[in-house]
This record gives sequence, structure tokens and C-alpha cells, in this order.
Amino acid sequence: MPRDSSTGAEGAAQKNIESFTRRADSFTHHSAGETIDHLREAARRIGFGPGSWAADFGVGTGNSALPFLETGGRVLGLDITPAMVRTGKQRLADEGHAVNAHFILGLCERTPIRDSAMDCAVCRNVFHHFAAPDEVVREMARTVRPGGHVIVMDHCYPDDDDERHRTEEIDHIREPAMVRILSLKDFRAIYAENGLEVIAAEARERRVVFDQWVSGAGTDEKSVPLVRAGVERLRDEGGSWIAPEGEGERLTLLQLDAMVVGRKG
Repeated sequence: MPRDSSTGAEGAAQKNIESFTRRADSFTHHSAGETIDHLREAARRIGFGPGSWAADFGVGTGNSALPFLETGGRVLGLDITPAMVRTGKQRLADEGHAVNAHFILGLCERTPIRDSAMDCAVCRNVFHHFAAPDEVVREMARTVRPGGHVIVMDHCYPDDDDERHRTEEIDHIREPAMVRILSLKDFRAIYAENGLEVIAAEARERRVVFDQWVSGAGTDEKSVPLVRAGVERLRDEGGSWIAPEGEGERLTLLQLDAMVVGRKG
């Protein structure tokens, strides 16, 4: 997968730290959502439960850790943003998970977690911020035991380059810290490269209100009109991947969320 040398792991990490530090206090509310139910279902399907360990790559304020903690399992959350870790640690303690929820600071591309130490590695709604997603999957695969699982959930783009460009141009204004949103084809290829058998891969649609879409990304107020104009242009042109509909406060678009579950041989 081609990489821009000017946006390596460290450069992307610094942008993310700045972005998520500003949003740490409100991030729990913005990013819980219905996709947590899908993650809860995945945890059940792989048999995660009491005594199991999950590594949560980009744990944030702990939303994606909850489905694993609720089973009686334990979670080691990894994040690069101190403000997110502080908020997440306090939040999960307040919800009764202090004993089983653990946090460490570090890059997802180079973790201090031992080889084969985990039963599962999960990453939710973070992959579009990684400059080297293949390196993150490699780390996730390294940290799980043979027979363990790697679960990634993230926004999903089409394979078609032209359609990707139309949407990505707007998305980069909406969320400057974003690097690249992958397609299911991209995910399958990265999993295969890292010795993971894909046992489930799907993209689910959900329609979101424009104002919530930009609010969740922490879009700068000055940029919101530019993003709205871009979405309205796609609506008027028709045939867009995000299929915008309506206008004003009723402007909505499709958000596609991929879930890819792999098993380590």
C-alpha cells in the first residue's frame, strides 16, 4: 500500500494527539452509538468471556472496551493521547470496571505488549487515522495467541478510486487528522499479509444527520460551510457513495462501517 513519507506514524500521531486532546471530554458521547452493539455481538461470537484478555488499540475513552469488560473479561487499552486515557480510566472506574480495565500510553504501530499475550485485539473507529494501517494489523496479529482474533471496525470507502476521491476530498476538510479510509478489499489484503484468516467481513449502512457528522469529527466552525457545500454538490450530482439527501437541518448522508474479524492460525 503506497505511503506518503511526509505523513509517517509519528506525524499522524501528533495530529491525532492534538485533535483528540481537544475532544477528550465529549468523545464518549460522540462515539458510542449503535456500532457498539455490533462489537458486542462479535465478542459473543468469538467466545470472549471471563479470564479472557483483549488489547484495545486506540482505546480512547473506553467505548470499545465495554463489550469485552461486560463479559467479565479484561482489557488492556492502548492510546497515544494522555487526555483520552485519563478520561477513559475515570469513566470505566465510575462504571465499575476499574479492576479489569488497564491503560498504557503508546503508538499502535509499536506496542509494548508481549507476543501472543492476548486472546483478542480490537480497534474501533481509529484506522482512518493511521498512516501505516498494515503495521497496526501486524502488531494486532503479533499480540494475539494462535487461534485468537483480530477485530477492526472503521468507516468504509469504496474500491473505486474516482468515487473515493470525491468523498475523501470532503472528509479531509471535515476531519484534518484523518489519513485514509480503507475499503473491505484493503482490509482483506492487509489481514492476509499478516497471516489472519478473515472469518467475517461486512459493511453496514447507517444514515446520519449532517450536523452530527461534523460535530462528531470536531470540524472547525470555519470549515463547516465548505464541508456542507461539498456534500450538497455530491447530492446534486447524484450517484455518490455517501448518498446525501435533504437540505438544511434535514441534510443526511450514509455512513458505512466495516467490521472485519480475523483468526490467527
